[in-house]
Amino acid sequence: MAPSRCKLTSRTQATLDGFFNQPNSSSTRISKKSPAAKSKYQSKSKSAVPTGSDRVLTDVLLAIKPVHLANIASRQKNHEYRKYRLRDAVTRLWLYETGDGGKGRASITHIAVIPASVRHTPGSVPTEPFGIGNTDFNAGLKESKYGYPVLELYELFRPVTLAEMKSQWGMGGAPMGWRYVKTDLWEDRWGDDQERAVKVNWVF
Repeated sequence: MAPSRCKLTSRTQATLDGFFNQPNSSSTRISKKSPAAKSKYQSKSKSAVPTGSDRVLTDVLLAIKPVHLANIASRQKNHEYRKYRLRDAVTRLWLYETGDGGKGRASITHIAVIPASVRHTPGSVPTEPFGIGNTDFNAGLKESKYGYPVLELYELFRPVTLAEMKSQWGMGGAPMGWRYVKTDLWEDRWGDDQERAVKVNWVF
């Protein structure tokens, strides 16, 4: 992926037109050019992030196949679908790209930003813009029960390998289902706004 500058503040509705014309979300737009523009989905600083003991309650880790991650990165897929409902206030998905028989990197490679409270159920995903999987989900043809709009995507400059997950961050192995991100890992690979530019690359 070609390097690009890292954007340090979240963009929400301006990223995906039409996604949030729903009763449970805001339709307010923000300027892409204004450095002072804020939104309720803006990444929070380290001191303001809610934690539970050694966990960051706004960030969860889950596994994704390389093909689905590639479709998100190319913006052909604009929702991530899961069988489970993540609690409100979860705003970031740390994506562990599976090895998939050598096709993937077996590492945490990206962080996706999602709305704090929008959890779509079948039939409620907007038809525009088009996104891979949206029609099937709306028709109830997927096993997944909840859809999470992907507002932004960041790529880690230093992916967290499976070996590092086990040796340094105390994980037993690749994620099954979902889990909260540990505070020390969050600080090391995301951190506060002042540190973030050297940790992640803004994809969109």
